[in-house]
Amino acid sequence: MDSTFRDEDLVEEREELMVSYSENNSRPIMKKAHFLKPFVTSSIDGFQGMLRPSPSPELKASSLSVSFRGWRLPNKKFQFWVKKMVALHKPTWLKSGIFEAIKASTYRIHKNPSLILSLAQNWCPETNTFVFPWGEATITLEDVNVLLGFSISGSSVFASLQSSEMKEAVEKLQKRCQGSMKQESWISSFVDDEMEHEAFLVLWLSKFVFPDKFCSSISSDVFPLAVRLARGERIAFAPAVLANLYNDLGHICVLASIQNVLASSLFKLVQVWIWERFKSIRPEAKVIPRGQPRIAQWSGLKQRFKNVGLIIFHGNFDWRPYSEPLENWNPPRFYVEEAKWVRIDESLDGDYDDDDEFVSFARCVRVSKLVGIGVVENYYPNRVAMQFGLAQDVPVLGTNHRRNFTEEEAWDDYNKPLVGLKLYFPSRVATASVTTRYRDWWAKSVSEMRKESMETFNVSSTVDHYDDSDDDIPLKIVPLSQVYQKLDDEMKKAKHSTNKRRKRAREDDESAAETEDDESADTEDDESADTEDDESAETEDDDNMTIAQRINSRKKSDDIENTEGERSRLVADNNVSGLPQKLAYGDETVATTQEETEQKNNENKSSNGVAAEKEEDDERLKQRKLAIKELALKTEARMLKVENTLAKIKQWKLTRLHTKKPLVSS
Repeated sequence: MDSTFRDEDLVEEREELMVSYSENNSRPIMKKAHFLKPFVTSSIDGFQGMLRPSPSPELKASSLSVSFRGWRLPNKKFQFWVKKMVALHKPTWLKSGIFEAIKASTYRIHKNPSLILSLAQNWCPETNTFVFPWGEATITLEDVNVLLGFSISGSSVFASLQSSEMKEAVEKLQKRCQGSMKQESWISSFVDDEMEHEAFLVLWLSKFVFPDKFCSSISSDVFPLAVRLARGERIAFAPAVLANLYNDLGHICVLASIQNVLASSLFKLVQVWIWERFKSIRPEAKVIPRGQPRIAQWSGLKQRFKNVGLIIFHGNFDWRPYSEPLENWNPPRFYVEEAKWVRIDESLDGDYDDDDEFVSFARCVRVSKLVGIGVVENYYPNRVAMQFGLAQDVPVLGTNHRRNFTEEEAWDDYNKPLVGLKLYFPSRVATASVTTRYRDWWAKSVSEMRKESMETFNVSSTVDHYDDSDDDIPLKIVPLSQVYQKLDDEMKKAKHSTNKRRKRAREDDESAAETEDDESADTEDDESADTEDDESAETEDDDNMTIAQRINSRKKSDDIENTEGERSRLVADNNVSGLPQKLAYGDETVATTQEETEQKNNENKSSNGVAAEKEEDDERLKQRKLAIKELALKTEARMLKVENTLAKIKQWKLTRLHTKKPLVSS
């Protein structure tokens, strides 16, 4: 096989025996097709693809050990600051390639950990792809650019400052930064200040580009980046963001079953990628507002899903979701109507104008290294050629796959000049197809994986929306994170309702009290109260609670609600009024007289409104308490089933391992 290739031969055109990917048992047809290099050029007999073994059920059960610390939501203060800055600095942002990315960061994508982990269990760290029985797929530079708006071309994130003026600007920011400043104090410190533009970019970079795992609002590490952007320098954020994401996916895949993983990369991209690619499990998309980025169609949406793991496992994958225009959104210019070859010359590989999209596409389909913050990851688009509208052949890994590249060496590999490169742009309506040898190789390579995956999947890998009605159905293990997500939803709704009543009471007693806009905005979102970083940290710490801690927390909540409920009932009983009441005890009925009722009415007339409201509130709390308690009991029962099933799986694996050892030793 030939693992080396020239950039001039990045795409090869040849006649090959092809089959349609979407049509089962389609007849092979000899036709001209276009393939991404590198691919296997010799016989594939004995060639072993780098495929990960069948997904481990322990990964789904470990969802409580994964904290998505990089998942930040914008609040009203940040959104107001964006409006102010875009009015002043839009031309500069367009020049530096961050205008779309800043707009994309103003939309709220609500977190669904179970959905993400259903996909993450299929991650292969050696190829940086998701490995399914039906093929490989991955998040590419194209996805980062289209969904988050980050530039693919530009200078590296670790490039040094070019002038003394830029260094002085960094020093000014460092002097103004007092320890770990929070968002609110950082904003107020720079309102109408000469450094306000740089300060805004520091906040944006700290929260929505390179957030740290400790949930600090402001990171001094991004000061040089902010200064460079404020002066119109274009920085290639897409490869850095993708490298960080690849690295965290690898950590989740390898470490989540044995230790806590704090993921600081932009996992909201993973969730939106799932919604874009798997249409059958996504919520109904919104209409994109005019002039807004594509991610706007997913803002604020939440989903109820069932059998997500099953759907992902069996396919129904959209290879090119961005090729179709949407209302108020048009595909990138490299999605051409008719296929064509384009040669990149100096006018394209240097000037950041509209033609930069063609250069960006070239980097999207080129095997290279990605440089993130302290990490270097391999990028293999040749393994997922159908995501770019090209035909798929048996892929091989790029040159020097196992060599440890420095950041500078990796960046030189990624940013290699493309002048003279002849690139093929497929039609946007091109259908996915594979060579017959790829089909045969893949079927042979994954036959054992498919067998073991199905056996494990039927026992413990089904992801279901929790439903009381399936208690009598054969056991289907639900990830604990998903069960507790529902419990948390119920608790947060009850807490939110109580807070609203208390807030109304305070407002009646203290009419002069004022509340800030951001607080009222954040309390409206009962699932995503992490618009402030300290709130985000508290939310994620709750995600990492052990099973026992969560159960104890639920029991304490029940005890508190029981106490509050009893007190409310006592107050309500003392203040109730109305028609004669009947208290039934078996067959006996005790009725109060009309005179007694009227006397109570006269005595408690002034408290009628309060009593009625408290009685209504008490009934609501009672119903919520009973529902949560019942759900908690069912959860504990299911947890016992989970433990028993996992024990059986481990025993099965040990038995299977012992039976195979003699074959290996012989």
